[in-house]
Amino acid sequence: MNQTKDPGDAVQADAGWIVATDWTGVRGRNVEVYEHGEFMDRGVVDTVTLDGHILWLSFQGNIPRRIIEKLPGTTIRVMPD
Repeated sequence: MNQTKDPGDAVQADAGWIVATDWTGVRGRNVEVYEHGEFMDRGVVDTVTLDGHILWLSFQGNIPRRIIEKLPGTTIRVMPD
């Protein structure tokens, strides 16, 4: 039997990481960013818009931060406290 996997199933809580559906409370948290289940980035959330649709991911190195928009297929996972 051939089953089609739901793209949302590609990102699961793993090794303590929890999928965040509400981005409004992730400021200051360590997160991983996935697009359509594929790992894209990791960093600390610098700030989040009030509606939780945009966050800025902070890095160490040459690029200080990157904007992440909450689009269909974009998921973040948060390391719990």
